[in-house]
Amino acid sequence: MSNSITPADDYQHIPDEKLEWRESYYFNFVSHDRKTSGFTTIGVLPNQKREEFVLALIHEDKQTIYFKEQEQSRNPLSNNTLTFELVEPMQRWKIDFSSEDLDLKIRWKARFPPLDFGRGSGTSWRGHFEQSGVVKGELSLPDGGKSPVEGYSQRDKSWGSRDWHIEKWFALHAQFGTYAIGLRRDTVSGIQYISGGLSSAEKPTPASLVDVEMMYEEGDSKNPTGALTSVRFADGKVTVLRSRLVSPKSFVKFSRDFQNGSTELFEGMAIHECVATGEKGTGLIESLFTKPKP
Repeated sequence: MSNSITPADDYQHIPDEKLEWRESYYFNFVSHDRKTSGFTTIGVLPNQKREEFVLALIHEDKQTIYFKEQEQSRNPLSNNTLTFELVEPMQRWKIDFSSEDLDLKIRWKARFPPLDFGRGSGTSWRGHFEQSGVVKGELSLPDGGKSPVEGYSQRDKSWGSRDWHIEKWFALHAQFGTYAIGLRRDTVSGIQYISGGLSSAEKPTPASLVDVEMMYEEGDSKNPTGALTSVRFADGKVTVLRSRLVSPKSFVKFSRDFQNGSTELFEGMAIHECVATGEKGTGLIESLFTKPKP
């Protein structure tokens, strides 16, 4: 696995001329006590002169969802409600969210070096890396109570032209004590593209094959509740993870309509168990499916 990522990639890149060019900053986390989990992202689209701010927070199975789309501003990483601040490239970030209902302040610190995802399928980024870290902070609740937030986290940074309406993708983040797995499998025109792998304090190991069996709830909604994922790495080792949602409401589903159909994106905060060892970790399962018009 080549790693061309440098500290400069934590800053904004010069966009090309494509209208869909986007720079995305993303963090997710699950607290060690599993009371609090969620994700947050800021997307900057300079050629459309707009920005997107998103936070999904689940605390004791209660959801807070924040989404704001706005015109391009001087500071693309803050709209005074949600703010990302780079403290030290590839090492430290500050994340602050303040609304009428609650305040969240967390500090992110790297655990392992960034993992270069390369080109992937070529449909969602020109450059992309992910990095395992830890978060520490506090959630202030509407009733005046405060809850500490401390746990493992995964962040990613991507830039380039993004196509949200490919056939499908599956992504997984799994944080364990001495290693983390971050991967994505894109399916484009029936062809699978694998990116990501295992990161630790040692040299990263790329993933070469990913098989996934999704699990769904009963009823009409058919929301995913977990997954059984087999990952083969470039060194020949295979890891099988059994995953389930942290809680029944620890997920968010987005839908986007486009000219030829609609796309659904499911993002769920998860507990992972290594089938071979029984070791448990936390992270995310994510799936996207595009439904063409009949």
